[in-house]
Amino acid sequence: MKNLLDFFYYTKTERKACVLLLILCIAAFVLPEWLDFSKPYDLTTLASAPRPVQAKADWPKSQRWNNSKKKYTYSARYPAKEAKIVASFSLFDPNTVSLEELLKMGLNKRSASIWVKYTSKGGHFKKAEDVLKIYGLPEEWYQQAKSYLQIQTKSGLEAGAPEKTIYNSFEDKKFTKKGAQACIPIDVNTADTAAWQSLRGIGKVLANRIIKFRDKLGGFYQIDQVKETFGLADSVYQKIRPCLQLNAPTLKPLLINQVSFNELASHPYLGFKAAKAIMNWKDQHGPFGKMEDLEALVALEPAKLEKLKPYVQF
Repeated sequence: MKNLLDFFYYTKTERKACVLLLILCIAAFVLPEWLDFSKPYDLTTLASAPRPVQAKADWPKSQRWNNSKKKYTYSARYPAKEAKIVASFSLFDPNTVSLEELLKMGLNKRSASIWVKYTSKGGHFKKAEDVLKIYGLPEEWYQQAKSYLQIQTKSGLEAGAPEKTIYNSFEDKKFTKKGAQACIPIDVNTADTAAWQSLRGIGKVLANRIIKFRDKLGGFYQIDQVKETFGLADSVYQKIRPCLQLNAPTLKPLLINQVSFNELASHPYLGFKAAKAIMNWKDQHGPFGKMEDLEALVALEPAKLEKLKPYVQF
């Protein structure tokens, strides 16, 4: 019995919907009784109204004649074609020709604009066939104009010197700080932030990162370790590489059997996973006695272990 009552149970939203549906049903039955749809329409007004054809026939003959003579033209969406310009060719240099001259010779405006823009930006044509590189240049026009092309050599241009084009006209300038001189060599293990900032491309942030990375390692035993600093781009490192020196490095030893877990985890060549494996090994087997014991740990990557060896002491 309870299951039957649950089957006919309605939520609050469903009850509201049932009430609304009941009201609509009552309105559908009651409204036709109140409204009388059986009354016919009054068609007298429609019958007396003139039909379109009849109304047109009642127009005066003069008006009908004038309307029939009207000439309809295309809208502005379809403008009339421009009159074709007769090409007038004359001798010209493609590197100095103007827009008006190209248009007089029958070249379309778009190709002529691209041509003039290319030469104004430093572009240069070395031979007549180079003008075909202009985007959209008609082949037919080139066949007619190639006999009039005359390329003049630049008087100030040395033989074998590279031409200035739109791509290489900008001089390759070396952007250096105002008053900057040749770099002063610095020792990667003793240089402070001021010394690092004196190098080109090294700011305050990078200088602090390099020193922090060096302190975590315990010092650099190779100059190339500097490029492992986070955020130091290889292009910047290649620029400062000639200014770096390594004079008798003194490394801070990593006492593998005495350091804490946090010290191991913070070392750049170890990390949390390797530090946990080292601590577990010591708990099970006791202190490390030789390097082969570290090599037996699977959590230590061989490449990082090779970098770590100069720091490890038992």
